[in-house]
Amino acid sequence: ARSGLRPLRRMSAIAGSVSADSLKARLPHAQMPPELAELAIAFNAMLERLDDSFQRLSAFSADIAHELRTPLSNVLTHTQVTLTRPRDIEAYKEALHSNLEELQWMAQLVNDMLYLAKADHGLLTPRREPLELANEVDSLLEFYALLAEDSQIELTREGHAQIAGDRSMLRRALSNLLDNALRYTPAGGAIKVVISEAATAVRISLSNTGPGISADLLPRLFDRFYRADPARSEGSSEHAGLGLAITQSIIRAHGGQIRCESQEGWTQFVIELPCHA
Repeated sequence: ARSGLRPLRRMSAIAGSVSADSLKARLPHAQMPPELAELAIAFNAMLERLDDSFQRLSAFSADIAHELRTPLSNVLTHTQVTLTRPRDIEAYKEALHSNLEELQWMAQLVNDMLYLAKADHGLLTPRREPLELANEVDSLLEFYALLAEDSQIELTREGHAQIAGDRSMLRRALSNLLDNALRYTPAGGAIKVVISEAATAVRISLSNTGPGISADLLPRLFDRFYRADPARSEGSSEHAGLGLAITQSIIRAHGGQIRCESQEGWTQFVIELPCHA
């Protein structure tokens, strides 16, 4: 009887030693009786899920601490310098406006990180409604028209298709892609959106002329806080490297996929959504 309980005691000892620092521990189940082996496998699967969740939480904390360090330091330093001597009202207003911009940037960053945290835990649930994609794209192109006109960038759309999706979420995803394309398309260039429909999927491709993205950078393009061009990192949390990560999370929440193709002279993002999405 004592020898029969030995596997249970071993399982109990390992389970009792598990902590946040030892989530890699696993119960050995190869030599166990089938009934206990099944329990050990289930316990190991639980540890795997806990370890994955803990790693995500640690990465989330490290990412947001890293990204907030610089703007917080800027606000602190700017405020300290402003208070070193008396100034007129206009100087104080200028300082407050500068701090407000940094604080708004940080607030948007935190909101976007929380949005991605919800996506990580499968909590992004699209509120589906019938959408004519051509209308949604045309509305966004109209919004960006003045900005494109300033740089003599041509905006066009071809094709149409209908899906059932979350209007707000999909507009955010497409807006992120358009914003990204406008920032990297040179003056006199072009941005083109093509909508097409196959038997099982709707495809949206957004392409722009420009220098292209190196092939070795493409696999990391949707990683949060990753910037293909680190020099362009100011102004919004999209520029901080969250825009494409958010776009990917939205497309996945709709059961779709997104990828990027690029070579010298052009870049194309391709979204594929199931027809029932």
